[in-house]
Amino acid sequence: MKIQKGDYGYINSRKKRALAGVIVMAAAGIAVFIAGLLLNKMSNRNIFSVIAVLFVLPGAKYLVRFIITFPYHQSSKESYNKARKHTGTKMQLYTDMLVTSSEKIMFLDFIAIGNKHVIVLAGSKKQEIPYIKKYLSDGVNNWGDGYKVKVLDNEKSFLREVDNVVVQEVDKEEEAKVKSYIISLVV
Repeated sequence: MKIQKGDYGYINSRKKRALAGVIVMAAAGIAVFIAGLLLNKMSNRNIFSVIAVLFVLPGAKYLVRFIITFPYHQSSKESYNKARKHTGTKMQLYTDMLVTSSEKIMFLDFIAIGNKHVIVLAGSKKQEIPYIKKYLSDGVNNWGDGYKVKVLDNEKSFLREVDNVVVQEVDKEEEAKVKSYIISLVV
């Protein structure tokens, strides 16, 4: 089963797929180049050389994915289970979220969405919390009215905020749009 964006283990799965892509593209490019050399009396001036060079493009794409995800690590299974227990059925929990904007890369351990709330646990204390809040608030407000976005930098505060969310009647279509928007931001 393929791990989807927001599922536990996504970041590690993404790293493995990116690294596998780099290796496959490099191996295929080298194989095509060597085949061209062998078929053309060790001359590199042939169509196989051009085809081998074209394997660099998708290989570079996979390499960029690997480089972007490499410094980040998924949250512990214990933390995930604890957050899952607190969100229960009142909120949808997403984890291992690597979000990019035109200016920054933001790693978010958890995002809980539901009942007109988007509660975020930043993956590192070094990240600019006000920037993340503004970036997410601007986008969420385009897709849903009255959503409160909170970005926190420690697990205790995150769990306390999730516990304080009151179940209320919400527009399911609007909430689905907000969730879809958040998922669309993930690398």
